[in-house]
Amino acid sequence: MGYIKQITIQGFKSYKEQMQIEPFSPNCNVVVGRNGSGKSNFFAAVRFVLGDDYHNLGREERQALLHEGSGSAVMSAYVEVCFDNTEDRFQTGKPEFFLRRTIGAKKDEYSVNRKNATKSEVMQILESAGFSRSNPYYIVPQGRVTALTNMKDSERLKLLKEISGSNVYEERRANSLKLLAETENKCSTVDGVIESINGRLDELEGEKEELEAWSRNDKERRSLMYVLKSREEADLEALIENIDHLENQGREMKENNEAAFVQTEADIAQIDMDINKRKGDLDVLREDRVQSEQERKSATLEKAKIELELKSLQDNQSVAQRTKKSRDTQIKSLQQQIRAREAELKRLLPQYNAKKEEEEAVRSQLLEAEGQQKRLEEKQGRTAFYTTKRQRDDALRAQIEESNGDLSRRKAVLMQTNEEITQLESDVQRLENEIAELRSNIESEGDASVNLAAKVEQAKDAYKAVHDEQTNLYREENRVNTQLTNSQAELRKAESAFSRLLDHGTSRGLESLRRYQKEGELEGVHGTIADLLDVNNDYRAVTEAAAEGALFNVVVDNDEVSTKLIDRLIKDKGGRITFIPLNRIRPHDLNLPATGDMQPLLPKLRYDERFEDAFRHVFGKIVVCPDLTACKKNAKQYNVRAYTLDGDNASRKGQYRGGYHDLSKSKIRAYQTLAEIRTQHDELQQRKRDIATELEQKRQQLTAALSEVRRREHEKDKGENSYAPMREEVRMKQRILRDTQDSLARKQITASTFQSTINQLGAQQSDWEAEIASKFEKALSNDEEQMLITLRSTVQDLRRQFARTKEERTMLETQKVEAELDLNENLQPALDDIQVQQGGASGSTGQSTRLRECERALDAVNRTIANLDQQIQEIDSQIEDIRAQLSELEDSRNEKEASNRQLAKTMARQEQAMSKKDSDRSRHTDRLAEVKRDIRDLGTLPEDVDRKYTRWDTTKVTKELTKANQALKSFAHVNKKAFEHYENFTRQRRTLTERRTELDTSRKSIENLIDVLDQRKDEAIARTFKQVAAAFGEVFQQLVPIGRGRLIINRKSDRDARGDISDDDDMEEEETQGKKSKVEEYTGVSIAVSFNSKHDEQQKIGQLSGGQKSLCALALIFAIQKCDPAPFYLFDEIDANLDAQYRTAVAQMLERLSGQGGKNKDGGGQFICTTFRPEMVHVADRCYGVTYTNKTSSIDVVDREAALEFVEGMQKA
Repeated sequence: MGYIKQITIQGFKSYKEQMQIEPFSPNCNVVVGRNGSGKSNFFAAVRFVLGDDYHNLGREERQALLHEGSGSAVMSAYVEVCFDNTEDRFQTGKPEFFLRRTIGAKKDEYSVNRKNATKSEVMQILESAGFSRSNPYYIVPQGRVTALTNMKDSERLKLLKEISGSNVYEERRANSLKLLAETENKCSTVDGVIESINGRLDELEGEKEELEAWSRNDKERRSLMYVLKSREEADLEALIENIDHLENQGREMKENNEAAFVQTEADIAQIDMDINKRKGDLDVLREDRVQSEQERKSATLEKAKIELELKSLQDNQSVAQRTKKSRDTQIKSLQQQIRAREAELKRLLPQYNAKKEEEEAVRSQLLEAEGQQKRLEEKQGRTAFYTTKRQRDDALRAQIEESNGDLSRRKAVLMQTNEEITQLESDVQRLENEIAELRSNIESEGDASVNLAAKVEQAKDAYKAVHDEQTNLYREENRVNTQLTNSQAELRKAESAFSRLLDHGTSRGLESLRRYQKEGELEGVHGTIADLLDVNNDYRAVTEAAAEGALFNVVVDNDEVSTKLIDRLIKDKGGRITFIPLNRIRPHDLNLPATGDMQPLLPKLRYDERFEDAFRHVFGKIVVCPDLTACKKNAKQYNVRAYTLDGDNASRKGQYRGGYHDLSKSKIRAYQTLAEIRTQHDELQQRKRDIATELEQKRQQLTAALSEVRRREHEKDKGENSYAPMREEVRMKQRILRDTQDSLARKQITASTFQSTINQLGAQQSDWEAEIASKFEKALSNDEEQMLITLRSTVQDLRRQFARTKEERTMLETQKVEAELDLNENLQPALDDIQVQQGGASGSTGQSTRLRECERALDAVNRTIANLDQQIQEIDSQIEDIRAQLSELEDSRNEKEASNRQLAKTMARQEQAMSKKDSDRSRHTDRLAEVKRDIRDLGTLPEDVDRKYTRWDTTKVTKELTKANQALKSFAHVNKKAFEHYENFTRQRRTLTERRTELDTSRKSIENLIDVLDQRKDEAIARTFKQVAAAFGEVFQQLVPIGRGRLIINRKSDRDARGDISDDDDMEEEETQGKKSKVEEYTGVSIAVSFNSKHDEQQKIGQLSGGQKSLCALALIFAIQKCDPAPFYLFDEIDANLDAQYRTAVAQMLERLSGQGGKNKDGGGQFICTTFRPEMVHVADRCYGVTYTNKTSSIDVVDREAALEFVEGMQKA
């Protein structure tokens, strides 16, 4: 249908925030709101985006459309309309059509479906979709109905012409009249020129005889002049040819010297690379030597350490025997003391436990008595404090509630403490079992030691092997780091050289692409043309010159990949790259003939056939020719780009481009060099990463080997002295056991305390509950008084008993702790230490084993030192060799630099000589051009001129030329160009006569076109009037069923012609009269209506009331819309001036027309109306309410009841 589905407004007039209005109904929509709320601004927003009333806005006009309110200033505004396009009215193939117009202080832009478009494009799209500019009545703003009501008859006629489209005919007629006037002027000009030419031809007839005599003498002069000039021409051509020959020889020598210079420069560059490589190797060797020196130093220190230990082991073997006897005596004494202390502890523990239990029982009794005493005293206080039972009970209930919370918390803590006690008791039991097991193992462990020396040695050998491999890797890592440092310097140098050959944007773009490749974010990217290309040296110059910037275009799979990369480059500001998507390029095949002076470049290149299309796209039209002459010929003949092998180019228009190519600045060579260095650099980096990985593996293996050595040594030590670790573990577990027992005792005391407190709280709650159940008394009962006295005495007795019991328990605990400390911290550790020492001293086998180990280690260190000495000697020899090579390379480099300096001087002299030859050649060439021009100026010569003067020498020819010039002086007054003028004027007269005939034909065609345009305009106006008149009568009858209305055409003639349907015969009769019925005879269109009868005399519109005038104007608008329907209509308060009955009729018509939308072409469609009246609200499919808050409008969907309530409220106000 093309109706409006949705409107989005932001920043336009009173609409500040982005306002996306709920979708509109395709039938009738009504907008209500208070005056000033923004209804008209909503209406204006639609007119704004459709270009109905906002054309060519100035800066101030655009600023006035922006929202002005509180808050930050609005810099731009836009209105977007979404149209339904299911019938493809807008011819986009999409179900929706979006039209947006955006304005700012400095911009006014349109966009169609989110893409920028020009205003003219938008207008064409709207007109093709049915939005006629000649019929502006599909949008009816406030005031247009009133304007139509007050419109004069002549203005209605003008409106009728606009609707009929006669303006188009009038524009074409005006253009035709302009062409006719121009044709008349041209005819007059041609006639004047022909008359002038005829007069001039009559004058030239009299000059022909004298001209013939002059011509004979002039022909002789020109022949002699030709002979002289042709001989000079031959001499100059010979001179130029000789200069060209000398220049070719000089150019050949120069090219040879340049090639030698470039080759020498390449040799120097290669020597520099060799020098840098040798220096890098020298640095690596120096690093190796320093490493070997450090390793030798470490080995020497290790040797001294082993020798010292070996001597110590040999000395200690004799001392061990003397100390063993003394330690045996100490062990026996300590064992007797330990047995005495254990007996004492066995006696004290039962007494201590019994006293502890007695103390706990007394403490519980004391706490219970104190709690009971406290409760009675509190009760006694309450009897004095409270005056009523209710007060007392409320206070007791509050205390019970508080006590319940405290009781729950204490029970939770007690439960957790009991769990911890259970865990500690389990730990005590476990530790006691473990200690017993360890003591059993110590007692059952024999003195025999297991000889594990062989396994220890094997583990140490394995450790040493891994350590040696790690040392070699460290040494290689140092070499790679040195090479990587040199490679980085070379890489920076190559990157700098390459970047100087490219523009900054492309260089940054390629670097960004390489970074993306390292990040692993590229799929479908194959590389630059230079990456994919392989070409031999003979075709390198022409390939580089022909490819130009395309050499670094990047080949990708498809345009999706290129779009993603371009977006990424723009986002990162990463430079500029041109992409070649393989799915988009369609190279053209050139069918070139096989000629000897042209061959395609593409077959000379080597590349993967997958990229055939990409290479055809870049090099498909490139051919190689032997010289520039062949380049120019083939470029013009076959429309190709032709180059020589040196990279010189000749276009088909004759333009030459080329000259000296500095091979040292070759982009392909620089790029390939950079790629090679980058590959080497990447390989070194990869090797560095591999070494790091291997080193990490070696560190793990070394750790595992070291763990194995320690494990074997541990087993060996355990076999030689099995007491020490077990005794240490026993001591440790005994300490843990004591700590655990102490913790268990503390936890038990804590649990007992909590249990007592819980019991007291329970008893207290029971007493409170019993007190609540008892009567309220102002004093304690006699029994309670007696119990309180008894409790006070009992508490005093229990406190004395508890203090006495605690003191006795403390004394026993002190004795127990002293015995335990002496046993565990003094006697037992001393015994363990002596036994450990005794076990270690008695291991003579272990000392012998260690002695053998030291001897083997000493032999290994000696071998290592010898190998390092040999390695240092070999490195010194290699360093001397490299220094000799560096000296030779430096000498060679100096020789080549001296040779190039000499070549540079020679080339400079050759350049000067060639410059002089160029100057001579230029001078001779200019003179030759003058001579040839003089020969051409001589005109047509006799056929026998060459034969007649061949044998004359130059002197004779010069004399005869002088005579001929003297003879011609007598004809100085003769018009030398009379014949030429006569022929020219005759030819011009013939051409002008033909042009005059063409102008007469054009004038007749233009006059016929004007007649046809006048006829079509009359037919269009008459046809439009018939349609509008018929529709007006039909619409008026629907609005006023008992009345009648019609349109009347007013003419200049006295005949009163009527324009309603009954006058069709009169209109047809006038049309048959041809030119007698012209639009110019029409003076206006009047309206005649009757509101009461179909037969009474009708009134003119000026005789009607205001409401009736408005109804007539609306009937005319509906009639125009029925004749030229639009997809939707916008009405702004069209019912403002109507009476109630007519408002209902108009509303019913809107309902009827909106229901026809999309079903026929009878003016039906979508209606969007603003109103203050209820009639339109009743027939609307959807209602919208406009509100205004904080200087900002908003519009939302409202139901019909809310809209009617608002309208009725406005009427009451």
